[in-house]
Amino acid sequence: MTNLPAQLSTLQQEISVLTEQLAPANPDDIAQCIEGLMSGGMRISESITAENPVEEYRFSLRNVPVFGLRRAYVKLKRGEYENINKAFIPLPAELSAMANAECRLIREDRIRKQETMRAVQDSVSRTLPNAHGLMDLRATQRDRANELAAKGFSLVAQGVDHLEFAQLAKSRELPAGSVHLWAIDEVWSPIAVRVNRSRIQTKLNVQPASISPERADELARMLALPDAREVTSEQMAYRGKVKAEIEAAEPTEEERAA
Repeated sequence: MTNLPAQLSTLQQEISVLTEQLAPANPDDIAQCIEGLMSGGMRISESITAENPVEEYRFSLRNVPVFGLRRAYVKLKRGEYENINKAFIPLPAELSAMANAECRLIREDRIRKQETMRAVQDSVSRTLPNAHGLMDLRATQRDRANELAAKGFSLVAQGVDHLEFAQLAKSRELPAGSVHLWAIDEVWSPIAVRVNRSRIQTKLNVQPASISPERADELARMLALPDAREVTSEQMAYRGKVKAEIEAAEPTEEERAA
């Protein structure tokens, strides 16, 4: 029982690392990826008719995890993907699906750790007495907050969950050494800083733009085509992405009734 708080702290740190890996790539990451592939001899497909093809990639990959994009970049550089034309950079939607597929294990690992953390938290709530003056985990972390304050730390944010803390750390809003007391949703920092949480929340709440009905119809016709004899995991991931885009473009029951 005495190791439960330490186990929770370890899980929280591991989940934060995984969440940071799943953070979306920024426009500079995407541009550097495309330019790096081009510098290695790969060409952009002539089927992309936009005046600035790199912007097309920035638009399509804006919600792709940076970890997956980097993995896909390295594997493309090394020619490790099969069944693709190695002379051309994959189309934006294809590269997006490939990068997302590279993060599948990370997403599954984070889900497992989150489920484990919930189970441990339930165990803590059942086994740690919180009556008759005995401390529960929230009281323990409140004492930890008091210790940090005595060491000169400042309370810089409240109501912060795991995902937002990972975004704050990734965006360098927080100085090195900042501590997330997840049981009381507080962030303490060795330096008093002004945290721009509204910008972080905007990033967390951003939703991908929906596709037009015409594009959905085009994608549906693509899905109707027979599969090749051998289908790679990247192609299956792309098929799943296409299906999700089609479903997002379909009108709701209320819209049909209107």
